[in-house]
Amino acid sequence: MITALLAIFIVILSIAGMSIGVILKNKPLQPSCGGIYLEKGDTCKVCGKTVD
Repeated sequence: MITALLAIFIVILSIAGMSIGVILKNKPLQPSCGGIYLEKGDTCKVCGKTVD
């Protein structure tokens, strides 16, 4: 039981930390760059890289 409560507490703490960071920086979260969603010749909307 203590393990489940500790896990829930850690998740709540991490969500609160991310929320505070978003509020203080005043800009939205950004997704990861590129990845499997870009096809050859596409440009990443986050960083501007073009996939070869």
